[in-house]
Amino acid sequence: MNSSLDLTTLLSFTLGWRKKTVTLRAFRGFGFCALFFAVFLALWADAVSLQAQTRTEKNSARKLMLELSEEENEAEDDGDFEVDFGANAGFDSDDEKHLGNSKRTSTSKKFSKSSREREAYSGSTAGSKSDGKSRSGNSSKSKTSSKSKNSSKSKTSAAAELGREFEDSDFDEKSRVSGSSSKKSSKSKNASKNSSQKKKDTSRNQTVKKGKKKNEEPEDLRTPEEKERDRMEYFKRTGIWRWPELTPEQHEKAVAKQKEYLEEIKAAFPQTVYYESEHFFYLTDAPKPIALECLKYLEAMFARLCQIFEFPPGSAVWNGKCIVCAFVFQQQFLQFEQKFFSESAQEFSGASGLAHMSSDGNVLISLFYGDISKMEARWKFIGILVHETTHGFMHRYRARQRIPIWLEEGIADSMPVVIVPADRQTFLKQRSGLERMRMTGSVGGLMTAQGHIEVWQYGIASGLVMFLIKQDSHKFKKFLDDIKDGKDWEAALREHYGCSAEELLFHFGRVNRVPRLTF
Repeated sequence: MNSSLDLTTLLSFTLGWRKKTVTLRAFRGFGFCALFFAVFLALWADAVSLQAQTRTEKNSARKLMLELSEEENEAEDDGDFEVDFGANAGFDSDDEKHLGNSKRTSTSKKFSKSSREREAYSGSTAGSKSDGKSRSGNSSKSKTSSKSKNSSKSKTSAAAELGREFEDSDFDEKSRVSGSSSKKSSKSKNASKNSSQKKKDTSRNQTVKKGKKKNEEPEDLRTPEEKERDRMEYFKRTGIWRWPELTPEQHEKAVAKQKEYLEEIKAAFPQTVYYESEHFFYLTDAPKPIALECLKYLEAMFARLCQIFEFPPGSAVWNGKCIVCAFVFQQQFLQFEQKFFSESAQEFSGASGLAHMSSDGNVLISLFYGDISKMEARWKFIGILVHETTHGFMHRYRARQRIPIWLEEGIADSMPVVIVPADRQTFLKQRSGLERMRMTGSVGGLMTAQGHIEVWQYGIASGLVMFLIKQDSHKFKKFLDDIKDGKDWEAALREHYGCSAEELLFHFGRVNRVPRLTF
């Protein structure tokens, strides 16, 4: 009997232990399931919250874009200063082909990011001497001039459009926010929008045509003798030496004298040959195709500058012609400087080009090619060539009077972008300058600089020039005329643009998203 009790006890104990084991396993499995479900819920909640946050950020960004668009519309109605959000207003676009479209643009598109890597400024910065000599480093004194309104019709100027940060957009803000408009209604909206846009373009073109007629100055019917008499009287009265207008005989005499001078250079450098175009002499030891290519760009630059400053066709800007001496190697360039201008090799060893501008109105540009086997280096050389020759043109423009350094450098550096779109040096300088301007909220004393500006300020100078030209190219011409006639540049700015220097910087900064931009 005891044995049967022991067996019963053992059996019951075994069965109880098995029940406990099954129960523990069940609880353990349930615990794992609960833990997995909790982790799943946590991940799902995190994803939902992230999606909600993203949606909130998008809505906030959309609201901000609407507010910026409203600010633009208010700015367009500003009577004191016409802010045009087009070609030469902003200048940090990443897309070269979109640089400088002349249409009005919308801020509904985001700004492209500023370059985080500063472009190293190769070569020495530009300087000037008392005799009007200008020099550039390997990047050729960063500057930029913008195209006038009418130049966008030609292929050359279209490729050279500058400084656009955002494009035109047919985007309907309401349909984007709600997402509920039907295809039929959107088509009708687009049709009405296109028709209204055509009406605006037509009225704008009519306004431009009227403006042209209004800006046309009366024809000068004075004889050459009367012009010379008035010029000398003006000099006695003001002390401003305006360049005399050469007669055809005087022009031919000056050209003949320049040919004699070129023969002297050829005697000193027998490997050189000079080529002649309508407005330039080009002396070089480089192959003929390269020389002719450079002459083509120089003539395009000359035509563009004549268009900006409203010279009538056939105007003789130069005293004879502009002489360009381009050498393949730096050694010959320095030897030329030392022999014909008594310049030491050490003084200009870092320069890629020099603009010699004498007080009697003669202009000679000297420079060297460098490694012309590489296309990038060749485009850079042509950019330097156009830049330096633009300095010579500005020396010959209207009078011997100097203009502010920011204005001169801005005009000179614009031409490489307009005429040589493959050369991106000025564009890179503008990106660097814009980045610095946004970091500091200042132009670093650019507007009051005398004789020298910092490397990063060159891009800002060209941007300011483009901004002024975009507002009104005729006003820009008159603004420059007054400065050349001895008027203070701030007074000339107030007279022709109706704003002070501080207001100019305010609007320029506003367009480039730099609020309260200061000197």
